Amino acid sequence: MSKELKLKTKLEELTKTYKSWNERFLMLFLFSIFLGVLCGFMMVLFFYMLIWFRIGFLFIPFFIAPLVAGLLTALLVKYSGCNRVLGSGISEFMREVKEIQHTEGDCNLNETLIVKPLATSWTFGSGMICGRYGPGLIIGGSLGFIAAKKFKEYREDSFFIGASACTAAILKAPISGAIFCGELPYNNHIRYRTLIPSFVASIVSYFIFCLFFGFSPLINTQIIISNELFFNFGLIFPLLILFGILAGLIVFMFNNIFLTFTKKMTKTFEEKSKLWALPLTGSIGYCLFLIIIVLFLTNEYHNALIAPEATFLNLLIRNIDQVGWEFFFILIFLLIIAILLSIGTLNSAGIVFPMILFGAVLGGFFGILFYPQNPVLFMLLGIPAVLGASTKNPVASIILIVEMTWIPLIFIPAAIVTVFAYVLSGPSSLISGQYEAKKIS
Repeated sequence: MSKELKLKTKLEELTKTYKSWNERFLMLFLFSIFLGVLCGFMMVLFFYMLIWFRIGFLFIPFFIAPLVAGLLTALLVKYSGCNRVLGSGISEFMREVKEIQHTEGDCNLNETLIVKPLATSWTFGSGMICGRYGPGLIIGGSLGFIAAKKFKEYREDSFFIGASACTAAILKAPISGAIFCGELPYNNHIRYRTLIPSFVASIVSYFIFCLFFGFSPLINTQIIISNELFFNFGLIFPLLILFGILAGLIVFMFNNIFLTFTKKMTKTFEEKSKLWALPLTGSIGYCLFLIIIVLFLTNEYHNALIAPEATFLNLLIRNIDQVGWEFFFILIFLLIIAILLSIGTLNSAGIVFPMILFGAVLGGFFGILFYPQNPVLFMLLGIPAVLGASTKNPVASIILIVEMTWIPLIFIPAAIVTVFAYVLSGPSSLISGQYEAKKIS
């Protein structure tokens, strides 16, 4: 009799646990759909803001526009006291993750939801090298956190879900967008707890965003890699390893240069209690940099450093036969300087697209020299290699190139080069606080 009673009790407990699990998952599923809708429309608005500021800055000389953007950012930080506007968005995302996990009370993210899109829009519009994907993280995270204020148990989950949804929409990459946010805070695992609801929210936001801006990949290329993989793989495989090693070593050097430069500049201005002036200083340097480029280099370099975006990347891919390896070699160094002057000085500019562009240029340089039959292949492979190694997000970066190109078979060579680049890039990451995050997960 006692055994039957114990069995009945266990079954009741199991049923209760199962029911509770389903109820919680159903609520989180419905909330993810709601959040996906919010984030989708938020990214549509954000994208229109980027376009409006880009049009507005057309009436200002290109070598003065960055100065205007830097001045606006400096004034905003100085008089509002909102330091969250500074930086790429990814580092701020990491700081908010820690604050949410450590703080029992509410975190005030309302101002972030307003000032970050605004500051990123005028930085982007001014023509400085600027990504819109990193800011999407903090915008989406803030939106998710605010939307879940009445559901305290979901506030941490909602921060990740919102960040995933906005990133997926602006990247047009629902799978890698969700994985990117789950992989970002840690160096040794993915945040599985919110992965499924993040996929749901990301798909919804992606669908809404594409209704306005079209269901098309960010990178349009006619490249066909099936022949290379099946008939020339013996030739390509050593090149993939060699390129992965090269990308890893270059990322290792770049990460250390970038982190050292940013830390020294930030420390210098903080000691003088004038951190707000750092983006202004960087924008002045960027203006002088553009003037020098105009005086001494050809139009191809102007297009790469004045308002570069996915459209320029597509143009470069289509016209790769018209430029030589010298162009890519010089552009590598110019991009490093541009990234240091814009993102390294805490202007409100995302780091993801600059690293995508940097990876494509590095791949183009390698492809022209070592695989002239199809150099575009290595341009595309440079994207996941550099992005995955520099941000320590290899899984998301490999899937991202598939979603950015709609070429499923590129997954195989992308995985090879990214793994080697990730290993050879060392422990340093562009994302400050990433390694500490695993301790509080």
